[in-house]
Amino acid sequence: NRTFYDDNGNVISEEEHKQLLKKFQDDVDAKYNRIVNYLVEQINQRCSNDNQKLWILFDYLTGENMQYNLMGVTPSGRMALDYGYEFPPYKTLRIQQGTKYPVILNHSGVCISYAKTFEDICNRFGIPCKVVTGFTGMEHAWNVVSNQGELKHIDIAYAIMNRNKVDKSNYFLKTFDELKQLCGNRSINESLDDLKKALCGKIRIISRTDQQPENKIKIISRNDENRIANTRDSKINIIDRSDIQPKKSSRSK
Repeated sequence: NRTFYDDNGNVISEEEHKQLLKKFQDDVDAKYNRIVNYLVEQINQRCSNDNQKLWILFDYLTGENMQYNLMGVTPSGRMALDYGYEFPPYKTLRIQQGTKYPVILNHSGVCISYAKTFEDICNRFGIPCKVVTGFTGMEHAWNVVSNQGELKHIDIAYAIMNRNKVDKSNYFLKTFDELKQLCGNRSINESLDDLKKALCGKIRIISRTDQQPENKIKIISRNDENRIANTRDSKINIIDRSDIQPKKSSRSK
């Protein structure tokens, strides 16, 4: 018979353990969604087109505080160990590696985590996006989006890994051939024709928040430094902070 424990190491029943795991996952989802929903709201309100949204999201997820976690990765690129990520106040329960959560909640993850996070937030924007996998000397995952009827690739993990060597814009909205120029042995498991049918055939639903005329956009993100990011359509003023949280009303006691 299997023995089940609570977060403090006390023996509990199987049903109590199921309830504990559910509460843990609910708490993880709630915090993740609170941060992501606020980020999406701010970007949607201030951006006038998809390219701006994609760039700000890419810039946010490749910020200086974001880490590419190679702990336990074998030369083949497979995860040999999976320690997971801490999620206080829980002591023993951890956020799983390879999910979308650690990128937002722990500022860390492997390639599949960054790709899943990017896909999730793009879906909230209504931008067609998929996670794709392939080989770059090790097993790898990145994103493909539909951009003006064409497939464009975005590789967040490589932008982080090479941030001190290559301008990260080299990994943003590129064709597959352009990505291969930076990594000659890159291959992709998915069919590019199938991806184009799946992504470029989708109907975009434009909300009124997409129709803002502002060209200079202030977004709360992750460092304490201001920087200007050039896109094809506008200059975007990005203020980075690590504590993106929705505003809470406070009462004086």
